[in-house]
Amino acid sequence: MSNLVKSLFGADSRGEGCIGYTLEDLDRVGRLYNIEVKESLRDFLVEMGRSSGGLICDDVIHLYRPHWFVREHLLFQFGFFSEMQEMGFFEYLNKPFVFSFVSETQYYFLQTALPDSDSVYCYDSNSEVVEKTEFDLSGFLKVLAAEGGCTHALATQGDLLRI
Repeated sequence: MSNLVKSLFGADSRGEGCIGYTLEDLDRVGRLYNIEVKESLRDFLVEMGRSSGGLICDDVIHLYRPHWFVREHLLFQFGFFSEMQEMGFFEYLNKPFVFSFVSETQYYFLQTALPDSDSVYCYDSNSEVVEKTEFDLSGFLKVLAAEGGCTHALATQGDLLRI
């Protein structure tokens, strides 16, 4: 079990129910979404990229939405990129990857082409502001996990590669 899963579930847990991607899958994800899958993003996707086993739901981590296929994921990422360009936030477009979408207005993303690719940024479409949060990806996931798991009984499972 990775340090990421241990930190989210606790040292005694095995992170049962988590479903991730293979390293071969991550190569495809990187090419398809034009991102660099490294460091914490790689760990997250390998350990729980498809499902957190109910620790975090698909209403916060849209990657877990079972009804989203490659088309929906690509349109979502492209829509975010286009909106950021229109707003003139070019300095935040270093191969961004949105992994969390909160309240339909807050996009949490990584800039995967930066040396510090673990820093989490937030674009608030209501206030049209981008800010670097105080969290890296692991810290952000810990906050989400601490806020509580899914409100429904079943853990959801998504797939960035499903056509």
